[in-house]
Amino acid sequence: MRLRTIALLACITAAPPLPVSMILAQSLDSRDSVQHRSLSGKQAAVAGILLLTSGFADEGLREELQEHRSGTTNTFAQLGNAIGEPLYLVSGIGVGLLAGELSGNKELTRLVWRVGRAAAMASGVSIVLKYTVGRTRPTHGDSDDFQPFGGGTSFPSGHTTLAFAVATAIADESQNGWVDAAVYGAATLTAYARVNDDRHWASDVLAGALVGHLTARWLSRGQASLRLAPQSVGLSFGF
Repeated sequence: MRLRTIALLACITAAPPLPVSMILAQSLDSRDSVQHRSLSGKQAAVAGILLLTSGFADEGLREELQEHRSGTTNTFAQLGNAIGEPLYLVSGIGVGLLAGELSGNKELTRLVWRVGRAAAMASGVSIVLKYTVGRTRPTHGDSDDFQPFGGGTSFPSGHTTLAFAVATAIADESQNGWVDAAVYGAATLTAYARVNDDRHWASDVLAGALVGHLTARWLSRGQASLRLAPQSVGLSFGF
């Protein structure tokens, strides 16, 4: 059974993965167009190792996190779940589009559309993978329970996929490192929430982060830049 886990994760890592350094991404030069951060071979190797390691460690990580689960961790998880909740995301996109149209802010409207496209495509990829892989959730089986097209929906995490797709779409428009850190930090909180709530294995959320990031990055190729600076466009989401 472990061999199936290794084979599955190895297939996922064939694509260029999510670089850990994106969480603390550097600002972009405002004089240049968007220069997409490349994914190096070393970053690919690191992400592959993380996914494979998490596949072996899923059971142990789950046991450790559930043992230390508390009211505090559940409170943080509630916020993380809200960030990756599709209903809230759709509502936020609608509010953003309305605000952009009413204020005549074409850059805000374009940013919101960009976020919406990334979220929609990443969600579609996640759904296809979920039902194709058919992995059982932690509360219904062990970490090696894969039944392709069998109804399991654990791999990858949909909430995490959405959160990282949105974070990447925003960060790719940003020239501010604090914006990047904030959006990737929020997405990471969503990933943590899904494991804390025993809804996903650790490798599920890592795969979700990868799918969300790469989908948004693929869509961002060739698009013009909208730069988020402290004095320009401000976005606020409340849950």
